[in-house]
Amino acid sequence: MMPNRRRFLAQSITTASALTWMLRSGYAANDYETLFKTSDVSSSMPQLAPLRISHDRIIRKTVGLRPFRTEGPNLSVERLNEKTVCHNYGHGGSGWSLSWGSSKLAVDNALKTGADRFAVLGCGALGMTTAILLLRRGKQVTIYAKEQHPRITSSVATGVWSPESRFCLKEFESPEKESFWASMCLESYNAYQFLVGLPGNPVEWADNYFVSDKSREQRKEEREAFYAANPTEPRFAHFENLAKELSPKSEDLADPVSPFQKPYVSKNRRMLFNISAYSKYLMDEIRLNGGKIVEQTFRSKDELALLPESTLVNCTGLGSKNLFGDEKMVPVRGQLVALIPQPEVNYGLSTDDAYMLPRRDGILLGTSRNGNYGSTDLSVNEEQTDLAIMALRDAAAALKVEARNLAAA
Repeated sequence: MMPNRRRFLAQSITTASALTWMLRSGYAANDYETLFKTSDVSSSMPQLAPLRISHDRIIRKTVGLRPFRTEGPNLSVERLNEKTVCHNYGHGGSGWSLSWGSSKLAVDNALKTGADRFAVLGCGALGMTTAILLLRRGKQVTIYAKEQHPRITSSVATGVWSPESRFCLKEFESPEKESFWASMCLESYNAYQFLVGLPGNPVEWADNYFVSDKSREQRKEEREAFYAANPTEPRFAHFENLAKELSPKSEDLADPVSPFQKPYVSKNRRMLFNISAYSKYLMDEIRLNGGKIVEQTFRSKDELALLPESTLVNCTGLGSKNLFGDEKMVPVRGQLVALIPQPEVNYGLSTDDAYMLPRRDGILLGTSRNGNYGSTDLSVNEEQTDLAIMALRDAAAALKVEARNLAAA
């Protein structure tokens, strides 16, 4: 793709979101340059509560299969006998992040049929947001789903703003794909800002620290060496540079302001989704606005013909492989470990091998280990559990004594 097109897409996202925020905040448009050139580098060492990482604090272990589609999400429209099916699935690890933007596109397609009653297939992140957007347009909506929260794949997601995570394979990158992604990304980002601060904190922002013994150059060399030694390992597209300004930029920290005794430390801010609270918010929205939920399993497309609605929005994720014969769907396994919640820990922590998120329902640990592409194994891998514990225990131990918020601990 031409560099000027990439720059245009990135600037379009940045400018639109920034100006929207400024106008709502009472700033004049000509203040844009001054505001966004202001440095956010910390001037003093932050105070952080100690993180407690140990096996005896584990309260649950979960395994889920990301609904990855090699060419990216499917938002096509097809006819099924007398019915119209609008697809909305295949987002890989970016389902929660892109749900509002993707569902808006799917709803726009569905509304073109002129129907007043709609069926939504699936009750995950995409199904719930699709239903809400239809209900907000005054339509009658019934969700048909095999399971609901917490027995669905969306319920065992990491719960972090990651709109570029496993969006498509790198070989399918294109200007059209980037524009498609960017539109969903901006729409979703703006939607989430109106959920920050609601009861239960369904969405919130948190500082995140990355600590390492290796420089960026060393880490890049190791990644390239890994792919060279494992040519069959999939490489995913990365569009994050198009929307990097939607999250505050990363800062490199060094003494005396770095809170960790590691040679390479950086800090950024991440948007978190507290899945339980957020799912409750979505389900309440659906029911309060008159939506219905029917637990039902579909084994073939023929069974869809029996539904009373003429327009269906398919949000079945991995289920679309069997239900609609989509062979481009590939499961990507993910495993998480949750520790006893620490309300005083309000920051995330990442290393070369693992990451920690301070969710309200537990301190969430995961690993960046490869080898999960195409796996349908839902059993817990204790080696991954141990890797996450050990990597994050080492990082937590590197917190400087003078940085510890002893009062909060």
